[in-house]
Amino acid sequence: MDPVTEKIFRVSELTQLLKQALEAQFAAVAVLGEASGVVLASSGHLYFTLKDGGGAMKVAMFRGALARSTLKRLENGQQVVVRGMLSVYPLRGELQIIASDIRLQGIGDIYAALERLKKAYQEKGYFDPARKRPLPLLPGRIGVVTSPTGADVRDIVRILQRRFPGIAVVIYPARVQGEGAAAEIAAGIDHFSQAGPGAAVDVLIVGRGGGSYEDLWAFNEAPVVEAIFRSRVPVISAVGHETDFTIADFVADLRAATPSAAAELVVGRKDEFLGRIDFLRHGLMRAVERRLHESVSALQELRGESALADYPRRLQERAQRLDNDEFALARLFQQRLNARAQSWNLAARRFAAFDPLGRLRQRALQLRQLDIQAGALVREALQRGGERLLLLEAALGGASPERILARGYSITTDSRQRVVRDAADLSADERVDIRFARGRAAARVIKE
Repeated sequence: MDPVTEKIFRVSELTQLLKQALEAQFAAVAVLGEASGVVLASSGHLYFTLKDGGGAMKVAMFRGALARSTLKRLENGQQVVVRGMLSVYPLRGELQIIASDIRLQGIGDIYAALERLKKAYQEKGYFDPARKRPLPLLPGRIGVVTSPTGADVRDIVRILQRRFPGIAVVIYPARVQGEGAAAEIAAGIDHFSQAGPGAAVDVLIVGRGGGSYEDLWAFNEAPVVEAIFRSRVPVISAVGHETDFTIADFVADLRAATPSAAAELVVGRKDEFLGRIDFLRHGLMRAVERRLHESVSALQELRGESALADYPRRLQERAQRLDNDEFALARLFQQRLNARAQSWNLAARRFAAFDPLGRLRQRALQLRQLDIQAGALVREALQRGGERLLLLEAALGGASPERILARGYSITTDSRQRVVRDAADLSADERVDIRFARGRAAARVIKE
């Protein structure tokens, strides 16, 4: 082609042409597939991916169409038929279906496979509540198996340090989706389960953030499930969001709704723990005082029985019993006090390692950085929104029926005012009405 006469398109021009061509040629399509990555936006619009074994396509269903749809609630793994118009999302150049209706066909292959796995492991006893272990009251070291680059691991560390400053957190980096992810996660669980005294942890968090059924599938695979089942360390499963469930959730000792929730569950607040110690100490003191008062009252009652002939002997016996009780109480009190003192000293050492002023300065710097980033993101979002509005206005104008008629097209309706799309639907001598960009005309059908 001659470079001088070659037509060069802008990206937005080409995407608009593709959008118009697809919407004209595929104005009404029906597509069967499995729903994945279902998201209902706060605006009321529904977005998901429709897929089968050989392909995938984005679907957008706007609020008005969703309200009129046959299926009011869509879930991951459902097999559905989507009816609508094939289109292009210009800002990303993505092929998508603008859905007008969704009908349920059954359970998708992925969901069905998950149910089969769940049933098989349940029959093996992997979900038996009797084998679930309680979490330690105050773990000294916490292991985490997850992706080292995701936001979830930062949230876990941040929450643990906030709730109990100075607590030790050990991260085992592992891929959490894709080929080989299950083997890496299982290797991390086995690493902590088999660690020696110097590297052992008291509890283990295994998980990742939310995603589609395919993204979370590694936590349904046998290496991960078997590793959790044989772990010597209590395991908290923290996979996906609150509505997401995997086989790992059922076999773990405890399931957390999210990775952040796992960090909240694994350790209590430091001030709450110290308050509990103080409460127990006061309770022990009150019990000792009550027992002493009871013994004194019994002694005084015995002394009042002066008329008894064996008063001296009984007094000696009661005095000896009182001494024994005092000795036993003293030993018990000292044992409890020593145990609480050890716990208090451990907590005090960990508290001493905490630098509140340094953390405050770090948080202040992070807040300033977040403020700058938020301002930039808001300006960028406003600019993108304005550009998108202009594109939508242009697309709406291009799709106007009057604009289409102005290009030389016409609309033909039969005697019952139905739009004629196929000449075979007309009968000989039938009267039809033809609408042009300007005016109308009546005609009669002639068939050879």
